[in-house]
Amino acid sequence: MGALNPKLRHILPRQRSVRAAALLACLLLASVPACRRDAGPAESVDAGTDAEVTPVATQGLNALPVPPPPPDKPMLGVTAFVTNVYAEPRDTSKKLGYLRVGTKVARSDEPAGKAGCPGGWYQIHPRGYVCVGKDATLDLEDPLLKAASRGPNLRKALPYHYAFVRAVLPLYLRVPTADEQQKSEFKLKDHLDWFEQNKGMVQKVTLGATDVAIDERGVPLPGKKVGELGLGKNSLELGEGVLLGGETENDPIPFWLEGGKRAIPNISEFAVPDYAVFADRARRFTGLSLVGSFPTGPESLGRRFAITADMRLAPNTKIKPDTGSTWHGVELTEDFTLPLAFVRNRGVRTYQISGNKATPGEELELRSIHQLTGRLRKAEGVKYYRTKDKQFLSELDVGLAIAPDTWPEAAEKGEKWIEVSIKNQTLVLWEGKRPIYATLVSTGQAGMGDPKTTTATVRGVFRIRNKHISATMDSNESTSEGGQPDRVINASVSQSGPPKESPAKDKDSSPAAKKAGKGTKDAKGAKNAKAGGKDKPTAPVAPAAKDAGKNATAAPADAKVPRRGDGEYGVTRRRGEGTYKLRDVPYIQYFASGYALHTAYWHDVFGTPRSHGCINMSPVDGHRVFLWTEPAVPEGWHAAVTGEEMGEGTVVIVHE
Repeated sequence: MGALNPKLRHILPRQRSVRAAALLACLLLASVPACRRDAGPAESVDAGTDAEVTPVATQGLNALPVPPPPPDKPMLGVTAFVTNVYAEPRDTSKKLGYLRVGTKVARSDEPAGKAGCPGGWYQIHPRGYVCVGKDATLDLEDPLLKAASRGPNLRKALPYHYAFVRAVLPLYLRVPTADEQQKSEFKLKDHLDWFEQNKGMVQKVTLGATDVAIDERGVPLPGKKVGELGLGKNSLELGEGVLLGGETENDPIPFWLEGGKRAIPNISEFAVPDYAVFADRARRFTGLSLVGSFPTGPESLGRRFAITADMRLAPNTKIKPDTGSTWHGVELTEDFTLPLAFVRNRGVRTYQISGNKATPGEELELRSIHQLTGRLRKAEGVKYYRTKDKQFLSELDVGLAIAPDTWPEAAEKGEKWIEVSIKNQTLVLWEGKRPIYATLVSTGQAGMGDPKTTTATVRGVFRIRNKHISATMDSNESTSEGGQPDRVINASVSQSGPPKESPAKDKDSSPAAKKAGKGTKDAKGAKNAKAGGKDKPTAPVAPAAKDAGKNATAAPADAKVPRRGDGEYGVTRRRGEGTYKLRDVPYIQYFASGYALHTAYWHDVFGTPRSHGCINMSPVDGHRVFLWTEPAVPEGWHAAVTGEEMGEGTVVIVHE
């Protein structure tokens, strides 16, 4: 047996914790950067010494919660999709974060001033100022506040219900009549006939992230199988109405949509005249966040409509409910701690080592977790790590979670810090020198490449800059709130807007597929195959999707040319074409300009590099990390910027 591996020497037990504190977290500047590379030089991360363990005060608890406001304080309501919070009563001061539509927060009795804000600047809880006017109101009976009252649910691994667009669709502003739908959606009858025949298969879901039982800290409950939720129903037991955001299977048409009218303004980013039936189209593979759904009668073709977070309507026949990955890491205890090995490939086997030969043994489950002894052997030039059950695992098959050889400053000070290994695709949460949680992640596709010229994740020592409960990203892993990486990868790919996620390339290279963004997203229009990319049965292809391919070919000279707004199926063109949006990507935490830790609800290949530079986490892990990092997002806020006013962000260390 070989000597103790110095990289595995400093293994620290951790005391298990049971309670959890606040769970809000996340705040954002007006602009959130995409997942990108950092311009500054990367700081190196050392690996290991024999320093004594420093005291840890938090022991696995959530971020310190913000005290609630006095119960008798008056309230202010948010009437814009996003309303900024400023450090001072002027819109040129520092942004502390933002609020989402429908939110009500405690405010001061009187405004602090009216400079540039006729309605007055009101101080809100716990700090900062909001301008009352088009973005906020003192009238708590405003219909928009009632209509948008269902905000994100921070008690769950996913803050919203989600669905993927399977065929280009209009995002309706009011409940459309049968005639309006026929005019707005190309070959709708063929599509509805197809859906009726295939609904049972194409709307089928699997157990997902919200079917993992978690405690108030977001930590998975030990001994609970996926889907065991006590009195609660799991995804397989829910109907389509609830899966698409409804409170029940047959919620009534909301008050603000009764009579075919719309009683609230259009708050989406796509401005249209008041008489418009819909506001923009969503292309294939777009991810939608949903806050409600309701069925309709024959006057609206009997379709169900899902309500998006920005209060538009998506027809159910063109979207598929999505439940996210069930993958999650493990809480570390005195009995189960570092060093650990995560199986990253399929078909991995244990080994027995004799001399210079490794003999394969039993097959291991993908992403199974194994405790190591800290010893290793070499055979035929390959390292094999010894497990506590006296087997060996090949370095080619696993990702390691181990203690560093040299403790960083945050550890010496007893602070919380996050460690990410690009080589191992692992993430470990630390409190001082005590590891409390470990999991697999997906970092940039380019691995250890140059972050300035490739999709590699930036390396160095950072602090979390801002936290967002959710924000929209495009398929290249870009948001408007996180800033842009200082790199040039492909001039044809937009580097503006939200963090960008680039799904695995699809084999279909047809014109229609390219137009829909198919080259960067799985053809099934949802997340990649579960558990590392296993092929799934091919779903029936909607007639509309087939026809879109035909219409994408060269048209005769005398053929009618579809124009934007004429209702032809899938012909709208606008900025960002070639990408699709992923609405309300959950639990985003930027640590460098264009680089963030965030949940990825659209894939399930954690343990494999695949992003455009961000660090992808499963929904359960992303939720757990978000609640744990400092500072907490104040209750009612949707995002917060770290710093002097809101509190310093948690340290993030990314290394090889």
